[in-house]
Amino acid sequence: RYKTIAKETAGILKGEYGHTPVPVNAALQARVLEGGAPVTCRPADLLKPELAELEADVRRQAQEKGITLAGNAIDDVLTVALFPQIGLKFLENRHNPAAFEPLPQAEAAQPAAAPAKAAASGIYTVEVEGKAFVVKVSDGGDISQLTAAAPAASSAPATAPAGAGTPVTAPLAGNIWKVIATEGQTVAEGDVLLILEAMKMET
Repeated sequence: RYKTIAKETAGILKGEYGHTPVPVNAALQARVLEGGAPVTCRPADLLKPELAELEADVRRQAQEKGITLAGNAIDDVLTVALFPQIGLKFLENRHNPAAFEPLPQAEAAQPAAAPAKAAASGIYTVEVEGKAFVVKVSDGGDISQLTAAAPAASSAPATAPAGAGTPVTAPLAGNIWKVIATEGQTVAEGDVLLILEAMKMET
């Protein structure tokens, strides 16, 4: 069952994550310890202090490269500790804006476009609350004529009257992925009518 043991699982068995709520399997623990002793104290207590060594290293590199550290040097030490690849480069260029991406500049306000000249005259169809009206605009901008427009012919095909069939409801709400049955087709119980995509599954 345990042919391979993941690194994290081995860490739990060794006690590297602290005490488990219940005792671990003794045979598995002995297998991962390979003769060693499990961690019985607070795991963090086994870490050697690194801050003083890191601070000395940062101060040495800062002196070599002529970097001025902050008044509270611990801030810069932690910056290098958290970002070892770029922390020192950041400190080196902290007062050099050219070393970083330029700040985004606000776009200059574009001059307002001159208002378009109204057409001398024109006939327009205007729709108000679902009703279409034909209006004629004269030179002065006054409406000189107002008539109801003929209703536009609907491009959608007329719905066929429902037959004596029985409505079929879907077990889940979803999107229709593919329609199998055709309109007017006689179907029996259990026939596939369409494929519905619901909850990322095709049903």
